[in-house]
Order: sequence, then structure tokens, then C-alpha cells
Amino acid sequence: MHLKDTTTGDIMKALDGLLHELGGASGLALNLVALTTEDEREEVEKAASFAAQEHPYRLIMAIPRDLEATEPRIDAEVTVGDRLGSAEAIILRLDGPAAAHLTAIVLPMLASDVPVVTWWLLDPVRYGLEHELRSFADRRITYSARAADPVASLYRRAESYEPGDTDICWTRISLWRSLIASAFDGVTKSVEKIVIKADEDDPSAQLMAAWLDTRLGVAPEVVDTEVERNSEHLPAIASVAFTMAGGEKMEVERQADGTTVLRQEGLPKRRQTLQGRTLGQLLAEELRHIDPDTAYRKVLDGFQEHYATLRAGA
Repeated sequence: MHLKDTTTGDIMKALDGLLHELGGASGLALNLVALTTEDEREEVEKAASFAAQEHPYRLIMAIPRDLEATEPRIDAEVTVGDRLGSAEAIILRLDGPAAAHLTAIVLPMLASDVPVVTWWLLDPVRYGLEHELRSFADRRITYSARAADPVASLYRRAESYEPGDTDICWTRISLWRSLIASAFDGVTKSVEKIVIKADEDDPSAQLMAAWLDTRLGVAPEVVDTEVERNSEHLPAIASVAFTMAGGEKMEVERQADGTTVLRQEGLPKRRQTLQGRTLGQLLAEELRHIDPDTAYRKVLDGFQEHYATLRAGA
């Protein structure tokens, strides 16, 4: 259902009407408020549709449009199911002052008694909406890799961190972290050196370095490396190598085709395939955790300290 130059009240009447036709509201797990652009809308819809298979939710997608308009205007599309799967969806296109008052517009649209997650791929600072997106959310999902300066963007996320913040760049390395953790099963010797071959401008690589530092107490050396990837959602990490006390070595290397090889002295090579996941898969993983991610917070602290030291020495 399309509504032109509409109001919050009329949008909710339209949603209630659609739900009534379908037999009433279904059980919702959460509210998902996504800030995006028209160019990214299709990508966000596809990801949201996939994630809704695990997490039935009300999606409110806000698209700032004509920011120079002097008069506020809201155009809306209201759907239940359809191309967005099991989600209830309200797509808002906001002109002028309407975009600057996102909180006032969105709050009456939220389903009651379920958590609120805000998610944005673009830089909300550009639209003056960072405070708006933080003010009413239980959890906030960003994607620093999409910023013009990804590592600096992650640093800004660290500086302004609040419990409930997370970043898709952290989610991107969950499979790497799992693989490395399993490789250390049975390893008793301490680690003396870690070398990561990765694109040093990839926030996921920087988070990997900080995670290893927090877990093993050794600051890795990141060797800037051009990494061939089959998905932009795959971390730009080629290998992680460890040198143990006594000189034994262990390495996890991902090849261009996704084949990942674990080499440990005295043991046969272990292989598995590590491919890039879709944005929908990454979003679904993040939506499984509504409580603050304490591990991410600890890693972000380590990254922030390291990055601040580099900036001071530059």
C-alpha cells in the first residue's frame, strides 16, 4: 500500500488494516529500524527478508530524500509479507525537516514490548541522525567497512560506544575466530609471535588483531597484503600465523577459492571452505543477540588504544 504526503497516524491505520485482513498481528521478536539510501534499498530489503525468516519483526526503513526541502513530507509504503517475507514493513521516504525528526516519526510506529534494533549501512553523521538512531534503540548495528575511511569510522564507533553497539565487521570474523579457537584445542605452549597478512584498511582485520591480543596477550603484526575475495562481506584476511615458545609454528591460510588450510607442526593439514556470507546471513547472526556483546566491547577497547597510539605517532 502506497501513501503519498502522509502522516504517522495514517501509516499506522494502513498497517492495522493490512494486519486485520490477514487475521491480526503475528508474534514479533523485535523492531528493526534501518536507515538507508534509495540506492541501497534493494540490498537492505533482501537482507531484511532473509533475516526475517529467523526473526519475525517489524521493519521500519527510513530513506532520507530531499534534505533541502523547506516543508516536511513523508511518503510511505506499507506491506505485510510480500517481498519482505514474514516481516511487517513500513518504508518511509523523508523530505526536509521530516528527516531531521526521525525519532518523533518512528516511535509511534514501534511494536510494543519487544526490543528495538537500529541498523545503518551509511554514515548517519552525514544526515545528522546518529543521536536519533541511538536514542531509542536497545541494540545498534553499523557497518564500518562501507565508510569512506573504514578504520577511522570504526575508531569513531569505539569513541562513542554505548552498550548494545556492534558492527558487521565484527560479525564477519566470527567464522575465523571459531576456526582459530578450535585450532588451539590441545595447544599448551604460549604464543610468542602472531603475524596477520591482511588488508590493513579492513576494519575486520584490525578487530581480528585486537581480538588475538586480548585472548593471547600478544600484539599481532599486521602485514599489509592484497587479498582476493569472492564477497565484499568476507574479511580481507589472507592468513594468521602463530609462533609458539620453542619455535613451533601454526598457520591458518585462506586461499582465493575459499579453501582454508590449517597447518600445525607434527599434524596433517586440515582443510575447510570459508566463503563470504551474504549481508542477510550476517544481519541474522547479529539479531540473535540482543544483549550487549561484552567480547566486542573488550576487543573494541584494544583496537581503540592501538589506533590512538598510531594516530599520536603519525
